[in-house]
Amino acid sequence: MFFSCENHRFDRDKRQIMAKDAIENQLHSPRAYDVTGFKEDTIETQSDSNFQKQVRYSLDIEYLDSNNILQKKEGIVMFTPDGQSIINSKITDR
Repeated sequence: MFFSCENHRFDRDKRQIMAKDAIENQLHSPRAYDVTGFKEDTIETQSDSNFQKQVRYSLDIEYLDSNNILQKKEGIVMFTPDGQSIINSKITDR
């Protein structure tokens, strides 16, 4: 029973790292990349019949762009219901 809790926590940590890496890869190795906020939730979607419920990770990120200007954005990463694979990811303005 103790191990089941540990495995669940490990899975969440693993997804958080996957989400952070997916967003960082979209930025093409930014300078001073940092995650300043993080949220995980499950959403129901009507648009994708393959995945009725998806796990969404929202990350508040900051980084220096090529002009050395601090950018504050939100990264959104959608996972399959089992949380093992990324469906898509995007970066938006906060």
